[in-house]
Amino acid sequence: MDHFTRDGIAQFLGLTAFVISLVGYTSTSDRRLKVMMTTGTVILTVHFMFFGAWLAALSLAMNTARTWLSLYRKGIRWFIGVAALQLAVSLPFIAGVRDLFPVAGSIIGSYGLLCLSGVGLRVAMLLTTGCWFVNNLLWGSVGAVLLDVLNACAHLVAMYRIHRATRGCNSA
Repeated sequence: MDHFTRDGIAQFLGLTAFVISLVGYTSTSDRRLKVMMTTGTVILTVHFMFFGAWLAALSLAMNTARTWLSLYRKGIRWFIGVAALQLAVSLPFIAGVRDLFPVAGSIIGSYGLLCLSGVGLRVAMLLTTGCWFVNNLLWGSVGAVLLDVLNACAHLVAMYRIHRATRGCNSA
């Protein structure tokens, strides 16, 4: 497969993941967020494989399993197990500073998904988005950079909506 075709497929996958993830990130439902994130990370895993970003793809594959797990399990013990596995699998592949960003983002995201909910979950996901944004800039992934910019905005909107809904319930 030539470079142009490979990059075109990768960018298409990145934009597809962007649309799916955006639906989840703007939702006030923690479950919808997690289901859409799972779907988006599967697509982004393949996206980064097309770029040859193997550690990012590995982190995303693990994130897919972690996000799916978070639909059914929650708690610090699950986080510790997932974070330990993430580090054990990722550390041998870290070749430079840019490889730290997907690992850090994955661990922060794991804490959020397994230990937090509501606004706290969205704050953790915003921090995760920042780590992946740097990774995606370093790899030159247009679709993933756009995804991160809009995901950050979506996290902020969702935090506002959750805060507003909570405040409305508290003032009634």
